[in-house]
Amino acid sequence: MFLPRRRQFITATLSAAVLSACGGGGSSAPAPSIKSVTAGDTQIVIDWVQEPGVEYWLWFFAGDTVSPGQKTASYRLNITAPYILTGLTNDTKYAITINGRTNGGPGGPGSVVQTATPRAAGSVWLAGGALGNSNALRGVAQGLSSSSATTYSYVAVGDNGVIYNSPAYVSTAALSWTQVQAATGTSLNAVLYALAKYVAVGDAGSVLTSTDTTTWAAATSGTTAKLNALATNSSIIVAVGANGTILHSGDGTTWTAATTVPTTSDLYGVTYSALGLWVAVGANGTLLTSSDAVTWTAVSSGTTATLKAAASMTTVNSTTSVTTYSIVAVGAGGVILSSSTGTIWSVQTQGSANLNAVASSSRFVALGDNGTIYSSTDGTTWTAATSPSSNAVYGVIHADNVFTAVGAAGSSIYSY
Repeated sequence: MFLPRRRQFITATLSAAVLSACGGGGSSAPAPSIKSVTAGDTQIVIDWVQEPGVEYWLWFFAGDTVSPGQKTASYRLNITAPYILTGLTNDTKYAITINGRTNGGPGGPGSVVQTATPRAAGSVWLAGGALGNSNALRGVAQGLSSSSATTYSYVAVGDNGVIYNSPAYVSTAALSWTQVQAATGTSLNAVLYALAKYVAVGDAGSVLTSTDTTTWAAATSGTTAKLNALATNSSIIVAVGANGTILHSGDGTTWTAATTVPTTSDLYGVTYSALGLWVAVGANGTLLTSSDAVTWTAVSSGTTATLKAAASMTTVNSTTSVTTYSIVAVGAGGVILSSSTGTIWSVQTQGSANLNAVASSSRFVALGDNGTIYSSTDGTTWTAATSPSSNAVYGVIHADNVFTAVGAAGSSIYSY
């Protein structure tokens, strides 16, 4: 569900002797009342009635039951509600209980045991936090709240230069968005966090950067072409846009044009695969690849449909340790392309609605017009999901083990 960046936790097998240790004349606390236990993607969110002055311990075990001090159980120390238990295995049932103590006393009785089974995000979607603006949102990113922070934030950008930020998820609740730049400027079409800063790009070659999500500075891109999409391999950032424009940057501020781009078609999406391959997609089925972001090669996509977005995924088989690479591109009329190499592509169509955005975690999610959502674990077999909104989606990210998407009329949705 939501990765608790500020949580410190210890996992271990614990003896009952540790549980009963006491000091300082403290006492055990009554069993807390659990308010909710909610499964997410490799995580579970636990909320309970937290009493002042009580130190709480959480005990969990893969199975149907668990008790405080259980020798085979794992635990978390000195937790506060709501607590996000991370690092779990999807599709495995976990039993959970919480007990407490005051002033270093012995642990008290455990709460009534609850069970939950984490599962991959992308199947169930909820309405996101209100952004209070009719401007379409085109991109969303997640990163550090500031260059010196240990907390994380989200940024959404859109038409007429509107920018929003939000603290990261701390529970199953939606993000809480605040407008930090009014819709009075050049439209922004994409944003990401890389190289210790947020980078947004948009119309007329505009580039903005920020290290704190609030103060944004203009950078020079060297082009007046509309920039539509961004991707990173953690070392460089690539931007693509109108008329075959491709730029790369090692810091998000200074940009250089690619030297060989064999197209003048508009480019709308770009991704980096752990294969060591950049993939850019665009109008009329345009598909380009590059190993260095400098020299690009045209590849047959097998379609003339306009391709709007691309994403990549790497999976490792837990039994065979075999690594599989998947790249997906989506676009007009529900077209979906998939490849394991970046050179040979398979084409299929899901429905008829345009697909405008795609992201990946342990699965791909593709979103588009009229609330259309599909998910896939391999890029080949896709399953439809229900959206809480009929608005078109234009941008999506997977972070904090949550898919967060933004779109038309300032809308947002999310899936944990």
